[in-house]
Amino acid sequence: MAVTGSSTDNGIPMSEEKARTYIVELFRIVSSSSILVIDSIGTLHRLNCPFRVVALMDISPDIKEGKPYFVNAVKMSLDLKDIFIIQDKGYYIWGFLILLE
Repeated sequence: MAVTGSSTDNGIPMSEEKARTYIVELFRIVSSSSILVIDSIGTLHRLNCPFRVVALMDISPDIKEGKPYFVNAVKMSLDLKDIFIIQDKGYYIWGFLILLE
């Protein structure tokens, strides 16, 4: 079974088993308790959880556009998309703006 949206460097879909293996290997190097962010002037920052984000849109039923939230962990879906854990629920990261404070 191919995992939609994930692929190898040559664009061939990655199997669910390979996606799981990739995620396990990746989390040996990185952590689910922090992220690396490059700011607008090119400076690299490590943000440790919990860090603040602002919702860019309403995400039913709990997330409201413009409101701040704390990210408690960072995970990855089987289709290799980053997920923020907010209030014990997973949300794709593209729905949020990361606040550098």
